[in-house]
Amino acid sequence: MPSRRDEAFVLVRYPFRERDFVVVLLTRASGQVRVVARRARSLRSSRASATEPLAHVRVSYFERPGSELGTLDEAEVIRSAFPLAADPPAWAAGQVVAELALIYCPPGQKAEPSFRLVDRCLACLLDGHDAATVAWYAELWFLRLAGVFPELDRCGVCGVSLAEGETTFDPVEKRFVCSDHRPARSVERISAAGARWLQAASRLPLERVTEPAPADAGGWLVALREGFTEREVRSWKYLRHLLAGG
Repeated sequence: MPSRRDEAFVLVRYPFRERDFVVVLLTRASGQVRVVARRARSLRSSRASATEPLAHVRVSYFERPGSELGTLDEAEVIRSAFPLAADPPAWAAGQVVAELALIYCPPGQKAEPSFRLVDRCLACLLDGHDAATVAWYAELWFLRLAGVFPELDRCGVCGVSLAEGETTFDPVEKRFVCSDHRPARSVERISAAGARWLQAASRLPLERVTEPAPADAGGWLVALREGFTEREVRSWKYLRHLLAGG
């Protein structure tokens, strides 16, 4: 069993047997990887801090052919996410990013663009960027990387440029449409403010997006993701609770 070496983000970990953790990593070269961290639940183990959720680490691990779980050999922290624990909304936003990565990055598929997205989101949270803005940006960009985010500024039927302002989305065909091709069935309308946010977040680096998604744009993103993945992101509930002052 040759050892693999890679950079990774710790997406989640959970207890396994009496002294071990199962750690789910998003690696740069191999996508999602699940490994057992032996004896990592010991308070004296250096692996305990190196497998903290959201940590950026350098790892080596072994994989057995046909096994769903590899074995962690070494883990070295490149950047800890521990400072986020002092800012509950930022920590919750980091959990949203990690859960989205779990959904969109299946095991065995290289996902370097997603790796870079997670890196940028966590770096911005550590720099004090608005938590909700980071979470919504991740929601949008995971959809884009999955190839299911529709073109925003052109009609999906005729290709004509859409005017600025309120825009119309066909939820059946999953495309924005002009007034001439608006279907008779029910459509979704996104306000001018929501459309501007979607345009900005799809074109600008995260550092230059300074406000969270308006409610209608955020609801549209969630509906688009749930329609595609058939998955709920549970971390959103906790983040919304914190942002509401709970």
